[in-house]
Amino acid sequence: MKEVKVLTIQDYSSFGQCSLSVAMPIISAMGIETIALPVSLLSTHTSGFEGYTCVDLCDSILPAAMHHKSLGIDFDYIYTGYLGSLSAIKSVEKICSLYPDAKLIVDPAMAENGKLYNGITYDFVESISSLCKKSLISLPNLSEACMLSDEPYYDVVNINQIKKICEKLTQNDITRFIITGIRTADGMLIAYCDNNNLEFVNTQEIKGNFHGSGDVFASAFVGALANGLKIPKSLRVAVEYTQKTISLTAKDKSHWYGLKFEKTIPYLIKLLQETQK
Repeated sequence: MKEVKVLTIQDYSSFGQCSLSVAMPIISAMGIETIALPVSLLSTHTSGFEGYTCVDLCDSILPAAMHHKSLGIDFDYIYTGYLGSLSAIKSVEKICSLYPDAKLIVDPAMAENGKLYNGITYDFVESISSLCKKSLISLPNLSEACMLSDEPYYDVVNINQIKKICEKLTQNDITRFIITGIRTADGMLIAYCDNNNLEFVNTQEIKGNFHGSGDVFASAFVGALANGLKIPKSLRVAVEYTQKTISLTAKDKSHWYGLKFEKTIPYLIKLLQETQK
C-alpha cells in the first residue's frame, strides 16, 4: 500500500507553537509522513515578542524540492502556511509545477483582526489569491477572507455578510474554502463553501487570544484529509481537536504564546480513528 506524503511549506518559529513546529508533529502523529520546507527561521513568532531574529530561507526551497524530484520522491499533498513574501509564493508555484498531481491546500496566513501582518503588502494578497485559485481547498480566517474578496472586515458579522464574502470569493475563482473565526451575534461559526454550496458549523467561543490556533486547525485538517477522510469529516476532526486544545490551554494563563497541542495529541488520534469507522 502506497504511503501518503505531505510536503508543508511555511516558516519555522522555533518557540511559540505555530507554523512548522505545529504542522510537522500533528500531521506525523496522524500517521502521515511529513516533509518540511521552511521559508524562514525565526527565534519566536512575531506576536507578543520583541527582538526576535529572522533568517530568510526562501531561496533554498525550490532547489530542495528539485533535489527531491530528482530522487524520485513524490508528494500527495502540498500544504502551505505563512509564506511572507512574493518570492516565496513564486517558489511555491514552481514547486507545485514539479508535482502536478499533488493536491494543494493553502492557508493564506497574512492577516488577523482585520489587519495585514507586518511586512505583508496588497501585492502579496493578490499573489496568494492566485495560489488559492489553484488549490484543492483554501483555509482563510475571516480577516483573510475579507481581503481575498475585497469586502470590509467587521469583528461581528451576520449571515448575509458572510454569504456575500463567499459569493465574491467564488466569483474570484476561489471555489472551495473554509472560513474560520467568524463571530456573529449568536456565537462563533465556521463556513464551508464548495462551488456555491455553503454550510455553517457552530463552534464554541472561548475568550482569549490563542496564537497558532489557525495552524493547529489547518494541520489537523490536512492530516485528516491525508488519511482519506472527505472534507466534511476532516473539518469535523479539525474543529473538535482545535476546540479541545484551546479549552485546555485557556486554563493555563501562563501559556499565552501558543496552544498546548502536545497534550491533546492522544485525543486527536482517538478522534481520527473514530471518524474513520
